[in-house]
Amino acid sequence: MQPATVGLQGQAVLSALFGTDLPVVARGLIGYRRALGDVVPQALLAFGGGGQAFLTAVVPIERDAVVASAGLDVQVAANETLGLNYTGQVGERAHDHAVKGNFSYRW
Repeated sequence: MQPATVGLQGQAVLSALFGTDLPVVARGLIGYRRALGDVVPQALLAFGGGGQAFLTAVVPIERDAVVASAGLDVQVAANETLGLNYTGQVGERAHDHAVKGNFSYRW
């Protein structure tokens, strides 16, 4: 399965809007994803001791989906950044959403 995505992606520095000299960066993406090839991932596996082979399969991947992402990073000190990010995709039969927070310290 190979996905192909087309859409718009951008980012903007919002430091002046918040009245700070430290960077505040917002980013976003909206797009359309098309899965090419087999959308039902499966594999034939066997244990190393020569046991009987077995088939594993997972939930089928959506052939067509709308994808979106939005995030905000705030540099709270010269070497520290806080971030919050949302990612998601919505198809006819499945929805996938995630929110992720992070803290980065650089030295």
